[in-house]
Amino acid sequence: MTDARLQDVLAGNEDNYLLPFYWQHGNHRDKIPEQVARIRESGCRALCVEARPHPEFCKEGWWGDMDVILATCEKLGMKVWILDDKHFPTGYANGAVEEHPELGRRSLVERHVDVMGPAPDNALLVPPPEKGDDETLLGVFAYRRAKAPGQKMEGAPVVLTDNVRDGILSWDIPDGCWRVFFVRRSTRGVWKSYIDFLRAESCALQIEAVYEMHWKRYARYFGNVLAGFFSDEPQFGNVLVGQHLDDRGMYEYGIGQEGLALPYSDELLARMSAEMGEDAARYFGELWYESDHSHLTRLAYMDALTGLYHDFFSRPVGDWCRAHGVAYIGHIIEDMNAHGRMGYGPGHYFRALEGQDMGGIDIVLHQVMPGFADYLHTAIGAGGAYDPEFFDYVLGKLAASISHQCPHMRGRAMCEVFGAFGWAEGAPFMRWLLDFLLVRGVNHFVPHAFSPEYPDPDCPPHFGAEGHDPQFEGFTALMGYANKAAHLLSGGRHVASAAILYHAEGEWMSGAGKAMLMQKPAKALYDAHLDFDIVCADTLLGDARVADGRLAIGEETFAALVVPAAEYLPEKLLARLAAFKAAGLPVLFAGGTPRGVEAEAVPLEALADAVRAAGGTDLSIDGDFPHLRAYHIVRDGRDVFMFFNESFALRAKTTARLNARGSFARLRLLEDFAVSDATDDGAVALDLLPGQSEILVFGDGAGLPAAKPCGAVRTIHPTFNVEIADSDDLAAFRPYCVTDELFSITAPDRLPSFAGKARYTFALDGDEATGGERALDLGRVGQTARVWVNGGYAGIRVAPPYRFEIGKFMRPGENTVVVETANTLARKVRDRFSEFLQLPPAGLLGPVSILM
Repeated sequence: MTDARLQDVLAGNEDNYLLPFYWQHGNHRDKIPEQVARIRESGCRALCVEARPHPEFCKEGWWGDMDVILATCEKLGMKVWILDDKHFPTGYANGAVEEHPELGRRSLVERHVDVMGPAPDNALLVPPPEKGDDETLLGVFAYRRAKAPGQKMEGAPVVLTDNVRDGILSWDIPDGCWRVFFVRRSTRGVWKSYIDFLRAESCALQIEAVYEMHWKRYARYFGNVLAGFFSDEPQFGNVLVGQHLDDRGMYEYGIGQEGLALPYSDELLARMSAEMGEDAARYFGELWYESDHSHLTRLAYMDALTGLYHDFFSRPVGDWCRAHGVAYIGHIIEDMNAHGRMGYGPGHYFRALEGQDMGGIDIVLHQVMPGFADYLHTAIGAGGAYDPEFFDYVLGKLAASISHQCPHMRGRAMCEVFGAFGWAEGAPFMRWLLDFLLVRGVNHFVPHAFSPEYPDPDCPPHFGAEGHDPQFEGFTALMGYANKAAHLLSGGRHVASAAILYHAEGEWMSGAGKAMLMQKPAKALYDAHLDFDIVCADTLLGDARVADGRLAIGEETFAALVVPAAEYLPEKLLARLAAFKAAGLPVLFAGGTPRGVEAEAVPLEALADAVRAAGGTDLSIDGDFPHLRAYHIVRDGRDVFMFFNESFALRAKTTARLNARGSFARLRLLEDFAVSDATDDGAVALDLLPGQSEILVFGDGAGLPAAKPCGAVRTIHPTFNVEIADSDDLAAFRPYCVTDELFSITAPDRLPSFAGKARYTFALDGDEATGGERALDLGRVGQTARVWVNGGYAGIRVAPPYRFEIGKFMRPGENTVVVETANTLARKVRDRFSEFLQLPPAGLLGPVSILM
């Protein structure tokens, strides 16, 4: 019995998993048909219309452009997605809040003063509202200050709200040092033109002003040509407005941050009070400053906050889309742990995305760079440097994990990718990023982006670049590869060794820096070839169960549950963990145990062994190859594996030991390599160059030929006739030189500013290189290469090995070989994003060899 998806791929009938952004500037309607055709030519059978640059969103100019886009895509058999707002980020609601300011965001802000007692008959002036701000005093509360260093509070709060008369607080101050909080509902510290995620009537503006407008005009396209809507990084966006000693930056803004304006609504207070069993307002001071009770107040606040975001925004938008026959996708700002905080985040990754139809993330702005998994590295964002433990070990797994655990997502995980790396981001780099995501379980991609203008300074690279992009053929090859690989790696059950608890509640309750981030155990497992999913407390408190000593969530099971160290975790969760442990599940507390738990913590360095001891060994790798990644699914009873060598320099020549047996197809899709193989004992030889990957499909040899060992390798030294074509006209090749020695076209003494293509023509003696098993290996190439032999096209390679089967084109006597290489636009169109990428050499560098 054949594997249907493998047969699809071999026959070129795989589904589409690509929906690149298509920038709209409102000034190129006549060019839309040819630009959409170029997107289709690249292998992308869908697109996502980026509304942000358009000056007339949801007005006549927008509708006119959308009419053409939809009609063109219908003609070409393409799907259309629409980015769902006029301004970044999603939540502007096309300006609707500006017309309904009463539905705008509100915040909780505080001012405080420290006083000393005993001091009977004392009074304090109540700080007045900020000028021009709409503020309401919610309460006045006092806490006794602890004597220890810092600003910790102790004891129960004293409610002083009723002591305020005519702007004066009267109070007989008891003995000791006290902090008096004046807490207000305010419009400070918020984005006033954005919807309030904590009020249903405000969130409804997003649907009315964007989604309903498109339904009224394009109902006939919904569910056929129009596939759905894309939300881009909705966030609370709150900032510091109150007293504070430090500013940790927007990525760090979270509960417990001094001076932070906190999202607020009356419903939020009601939910907090219901959870705490009393009026929660008296504990407001604990949202900013610590006490022995603050962990409970902060949990109640964050649970209410993130629950309202889910109930009033994410879920209703998703429900509206599904009711109208379309899907809802997108992502939040996940960067640098913002996914579980406020500021740039929505407080909780899983609650924020549960209403969508795919898991979603983005990788842009140099967040992931080849070879830097163990190094803090420079970047254009986040203050100039990124922590690889989050981006390399957690980010991709977040999208994949939620897609595995939410049945309505059906294993679909999306990434917005390639954007804002700069023109220096060539096809080899993009191939690495694709494999980085595929091997983590991401299977839908939003390439960023196609633009109608060239050069467009808005977050390059832009694919095609109106005919100026030397890498377009390489990009097209990559898009074909992405569809094929994603098709093979979709539709099955992910096999993982362990589940790792999402750390949000631990950080909320314990405080920033006092709870272990989930990336710590993630790295310990992943570098030991132990795959995992991230699971949140909601899932563990919901349908998760223990079956045969394993944690079962939906169709997936895990040999162990890893809990990152935290001082506090919710009592309900701790009770659930205890029940899991009693049912036979190994619950491993990594690096420390929370209060109330009597268990021995597992040091991070021993975590991988503990998971293996729990029965979590799905596969193993001989030797020391920590950056050799593996992904395993079971589909229709067949095991499918992907292996990717993420190392920048280390070749992975080793043996993988699998639980699968029998015949399998071994595929390197970008290299036109597809052979049959077999294993009796699960041992499978791997030999992957840095940045190289392969997919194994067990149970179906697909009629493929068996792999044959490489014979003799003969380096050749022909004379090369070299021509070049500049990016201004990539079809206009002109003579450059005739040479017996290969060199970089962009060497300092050559053409250091060259961006374009270089063509190498040389003769090859067919008497020594005929037959179907002959291959041409180009050695090093900068960056992509295409080959023709006697006019026959032998293919394209976008990354090493640059090896081409040429035997079928060869004939006795002299043969003409043409090699066309292409570099990027970075040396000519110099953008600020490209400053963070290495610029490889250009052209054919060799050595050139014949493999017999």
